[in-house]
Amino acid sequence: MKYNRLSLQDFLGNLSSQINPSKSQVDEFKSHISKLQQTDKEESEEHHKNAINSFLTQCFKYTINTKGRIDATIFEEGEAKVIIEAKSLKNKSQFPANAETLESKAFCESILYYLRESISNNNNNIKHIILCNLNCFYIIDAKEYYQCFSKDKTILKAFKNTDLKEGNDTTTEKFYDDLAEYLPKLNSEISYVYFDLTQTDTMDIALIYAVLSPAVLLKQKMFIDANTLNQGFYDELLYILGLQEKLENGKVIIIPSNTQNTFLDSITKNLGFNVQDDFEDIFSLLTTWNNRILFLRLLESMLLSFGHIKKPFLDLEIIPDFKIFNQLFFDVLAKKESSRTQIPKGLENIPYLNSSLFEKTTLEKEDEKKGGKNKQIRSLDSNPLELYKSSVLKKDSEYKNKDSLPLLEYLFSFLHSYDFTTTPQDIENHTKINFDKLINSAVLGLVFEKLNGYKEGSFYTPSFITSYMCRESITKIVIDKFNSAKNWGCKTIDELYNKIDDIQEANKIFHSITICDPAVGSGHFLVSALNELIYIKYKLGILCDEQGRKLKDISLELSNDEIIIKGQNGEIISYCIPAHKEIESHKIQKAIFNTKKGIIENCLFGVDINPNSCEITRLRLWIELLKYSYYEDIERKYLQTLPNIDINIKAGNSLISNFPINTKLTTGLTIEFTRNLKTAIEDYKTQVSLYKEALGNKTLITQKISSIKTMLKEHFIKWDKRTQSLEKSVREFVGKYGEDIFKWEQKFRDSDFGFEIERIITDSLYDEKGKPKNNPIKFQKGLEGISSSSEPIKTPDELDKVGLKLLESIKSDFEHLEQLRKGDSFEWRFEFPEVLDEEGDFVGFDLVIGNPPY
Repeated sequence: MKYNRLSLQDFLGNLSSQINPSKSQVDEFKSHISKLQQTDKEESEEHHKNAINSFLTQCFKYTINTKGRIDATIFEEGEAKVIIEAKSLKNKSQFPANAETLESKAFCESILYYLRESISNNNNNIKHIILCNLNCFYIIDAKEYYQCFSKDKTILKAFKNTDLKEGNDTTTEKFYDDLAEYLPKLNSEISYVYFDLTQTDTMDIALIYAVLSPAVLLKQKMFIDANTLNQGFYDELLYILGLQEKLENGKVIIIPSNTQNTFLDSITKNLGFNVQDDFEDIFSLLTTWNNRILFLRLLESMLLSFGHIKKPFLDLEIIPDFKIFNQLFFDVLAKKESSRTQIPKGLENIPYLNSSLFEKTTLEKEDEKKGGKNKQIRSLDSNPLELYKSSVLKKDSEYKNKDSLPLLEYLFSFLHSYDFTTTPQDIENHTKINFDKLINSAVLGLVFEKLNGYKEGSFYTPSFITSYMCRESITKIVIDKFNSAKNWGCKTIDELYNKIDDIQEANKIFHSITICDPAVGSGHFLVSALNELIYIKYKLGILCDEQGRKLKDISLELSNDEIIIKGQNGEIISYCIPAHKEIESHKIQKAIFNTKKGIIENCLFGVDINPNSCEITRLRLWIELLKYSYYEDIERKYLQTLPNIDINIKAGNSLISNFPINTKLTTGLTIEFTRNLKTAIEDYKTQVSLYKEALGNKTLITQKISSIKTMLKEHFIKWDKRTQSLEKSVREFVGKYGEDIFKWEQKFRDSDFGFEIERIITDSLYDEKGKPKNNPIKFQKGLEGISSSSEPIKTPDELDKVGLKLLESIKSDFEHLEQLRKGDSFEWRFEFPEVLDEEGDFVGFDLVIGNPPY
């Protein structure tokens, strides 16, 4: 038999990046190891066994007991799951001689106990076998025993001779002797992990913790949720904003607090708002500013890690008041470096990112034209705010004896009490550093979502669910996409990998995948989809740089909804300002950024009825790109700008649409008009592309896109059967009763209805060139038999039943068509040009994913 010793990381496999104990857990684990090592080495074997059982129980709350002749068994729900064969340190003759072999009486005993449990007791749920003493542990997956021993005829015969009393000598010693003689001849290999508790370094301790944890030993399902709220951070953030949570009708909602000198209090005092009457507007400002501030704290952390700045810019020395904060928003981050003037000292090196997050909202622009006071952050005061009852600052000696701080100082101090990160570098030697103070993009996503659900309460899907759903569904659509494009019959990603021979073509096919979340919320599904798509590209071997060259000598894995990239030696790749563009970390950073950008622009789409949800989703996707920002101009320290991805995330009621998605756009049209329509579709796609890439005047591009969408909508309205019904009814009515009834008061002539009636009448009388038609409608000035008056009819009161019915039909048809034009619907038929073919017909998304309605 061959003995294959695995490293701790190889034994753990993917779990090595998923089970990362906190520093406090590792310290406690070390303490238990130290206590185990203090066990008297001269004590009996039974004493040593009890010490080992106590060690495992104290560390991991295992239920351990004996079972039959087995030294110890870890039970779960009353069933034996792990077999432990323990020896004393003095009993070296019955224990493996060294780390490279299992050969020993302890090994033979464990095989007998396994066979008894699996065959005699019909236990098919044994997970692991442990051979150990106070210092050394050998751990073997029970599947290794099943494959090597359960089917071997010689071993089974020896077992039956002993355990089923079928042999002449039925003693266990006979079984052990026969097994010891047979194992060296057995043509099998068994894998295991070994560690010595007396010879471990910092990295090994965390990995040993993982190996001995229930997630490994008991193979418990791991539901790791990166989207876990840091309650202390969230509660104090609400307090600073001037908000508080309240349980109402079984839902946690957010309401104003009465605390003085919070953001909300300063808004009401300085911007002329009333808390009760204007809470919607107040909350809108609070969430806008909160989103910006948290984004800036994340940006600050990234720039510090890059070496872009030497010290934080969210500091009173640089931003002493809210007026300077306002300048940071609109005069720095909203403008390209070349367009900035009179930048406050300390903010000169803040990069332009092209994020609409720093464009003025409607409220912020509201009073500018009137010359009134702007509803902008610059108008706030920074008066002393009493420290939150359980403030994180009270743990800091600098603030221990302070009862209050000016609002802006409180905000900055609070934010810097937590470690904001855009990278997985919070894991050091497989240990979570400052876990209780770590704020990453997933935690921020949950904060955004809870604030967004202030009325109805927030609902979020744990990361392990979004990741699982995305992995299962996206893997299938990727395979289907390639099979369809290349006429292949692949069933797995590995089969696809072996088929791909043209990386450039493969990337083109890959980026044609379209995924939509029709109730996007905080964007959690889209973030999981983004990272899953990156991972699949890596597995397919088509993750490339901008020249189409495959990234080599890296490994990429997904952990907790995050991408982790490691070098060939297993080190996590980090980024800082490169000396030149050929630095490997720079090429990797740039490649991941551009890949993410391409996927976000081409593949990911979302809709939500709540506009704030759309803003949060855009923000989360921007943060995903921010993690891999790179220097486009190294010498001038210009970061690559973020694309205008907001156009892929639209506000609207995704359940209501008026135009069927299966209608053909060009049916029944002249060839010339069809060509014009195709040109319009091409222009639509071009304008959207220009918008995303920020190429051209954003306002003009937006106007063109709006104009094309209006034209498409009017085209569908024109061919709607109710338009034809309206025109028929108007012509019939005018032909019989005249047109004057539609002009009986001035406001009618100026209304949308008046314009529509006039259009129909004009179209009936004149051709496209304005010439009278040969057979125009005959207009009567009066109603013979109903009125003797020679004057035109002034009101509908004198109409007969036929006329009244026609008027009712006209009114009904017009209202229906106006609803199509102005109603609160979301028109899937033409909102996303990425899912229209060259004829303008809707081809749909490859995957629609999301939560069911709550």
